[in-house]
Amino acid sequence: MKLKVAIVDDERHCIETLKYDLEESFSEKVEVLFECNNSVECVENLRSIKPDVLFIDIEMPGLNGFELIKVIKPKETKVVFTTAHAKHAVEAINFKPEAYLLKPIELEELSKVVDELYASKKPAIDIGLSDKLAISTTEDIELVKHSMIVYAKASNNYTEIILEDGGTKLISKTLKFVSAQLPESSFFRVHKSYLVNLNHIERYRKSDGGMLIMSNEAEIPVSGDKKEDLLILIQR
Repeated sequence: MKLKVAIVDDERHCIETLKYDLEESFSEKVEVLFECNNSVECVENLRSIKPDVLFIDIEMPGLNGFELIKVIKPKETKVVFTTAHAKHAVEAINFKPEAYLLKPIELEELSKVVDELYASKKPAIDIGLSDKLAISTTEDIELVKHSMIVYAKASNNYTEIILEDGGTKLISKTLKFVSAQLPESSFFRVHKSYLVNLNHIERYRKSDGGMLIMSNEAEIPVSGDKKEDLLILIQR
């Protein structure tokens, strides 16, 4: 099942470069449905075509990328902002994009985004494996039961998986990628650097800004913007 994407950018060479990279490097994962060089054309296309992902340039004549998002209000379509200007990063956060790519877009960075988006779309192939996380190393692929995972911790572009038996697995995937592989009913991102298994929470400490004590006695900080949702989950 391919990711269906669309590209919106007022610079034709940027559209062609991104489209080429997507189709040549990720042909098995991505299908480009349409591309357009202005927001009006994008709005018209979206009335009949529903992509999984929109790659949107921020600085465009007429409606810029942020204004376009306010108009189309995507719910099921995910957004990836592309821009040559890092100054837009702070404002972009308010729109909760899947990613923010700086031009010229490096193929390695694009690959990470595509992998994460594809993983979040790809259904479980075998129901017998649906309760296990595949952890790939240079030597093999280990299948770890979700129930064994206490929490996961971000470490740059790597993720550290902490298991209930005291073991640790370091994998070359981002925490966002790992989160997409695990069921939302059991796992919750309590902090930009931590994903916890709700079934391994022992207690919530209100002091220190909010702290979770896990079954292995690890202390996990809780971000202020995650606190309300977390408390609803653990008290349900």
